[in-house]
Amino acid sequence: MVLDIVKYNQDSRGILRKENIDVKNNEHSKFLISDMIETLNVLGGVGLAAPQVSKNLNLFIISFGELKEVFINPKIYAYGYSEQMSEMCLSVPNIPIAVTRKSKVRIQYHNTQWQYKQQEFDGPLARIIQHEYDHLLGKLIIDY
Repeated sequence: MVLDIVKYNQDSRGILRKENIDVKNNEHSKFLISDMIETLNVLGGVGLAAPQVSKNLNLFIISFGELKEVFINPKIYAYGYSEQMSEMCLSVPNIPIAVTRKSKVRIQYHNTQWQYKQQEFDGPLARIIQHEYDHLLGKLIIDY
């Protein structure tokens, strides 16, 4: 099922700014992940975080190039040099904003099989991961 995207200017309940909680391994989370993947595929984006679909959970998905991954209860450490680039966001449609981010990221998370993973990414993937992780912190590109 394709889910509705919460837009920052229509977020009367403050979903995009609320504290998020960890995801539990249950049927509800499996259905949510499936719906989020379908939503991202239909919208053609590269990433989608649970708060963007009205769920205050620590969860995001990435679909960029060869990487198609679900990040459950992630923790990141961004490092490297700082780089400014224009970004877009499904919750802030049609407004490109210049955002400064680190060039590399180390992330710890669980995948859909609830296996613990730790990986490092650089370049565009590091930027996308930081962008989606910001959603879990209640931060949007308009905050930069």
